[in-house]
Amino acid sequence: MNNNVVKGNFPKSRRSLPGLHLSAGKIKAAMPKASTVKGIFAWLWLAVRLPLFLVLYWLRLPVTMVCNLISVPLLLAFLFGLLFALPEYRSMVWGVGCVSFVAFALHWAYDSLLMWLSPDNMFVDR
Repeated sequence: MNNNVVKGNFPKSRRSLPGLHLSAGKIKAAMPKASTVKGIFAWLWLAVRLPLFLVLYWLRLPVTMVCNLISVPLLLAFLFGLLFALPEYRSMVWGVGCVSFVAFALHWAYDSLLMWLSPDNMFVDR
């Protein structure tokens, strides 16, 4: 009969594990280089940025049309109201002017976002 029990001369007491001697140099050598981490983040940013840019660029025409449809006629109504509105309608005229300006500002912000997300660095810092 074959017995699978290992027989040997094992120590009776447990020995403690040798202490780990870690130094800052060993830890720094084991870490990935900063250029590698930056490269990974740059690739992830490109992987997120490009599809987002393409979708937003595809939606640019409807956004532009809606913003222009709101801002241009309301700007003309604002200018007309400033010249010819009765005094009791002045608050409404200023409300129309504010809505026109907000539509213009949204269009400008949307285009700025597209320039910031574009694959070619188009954003001008001036």
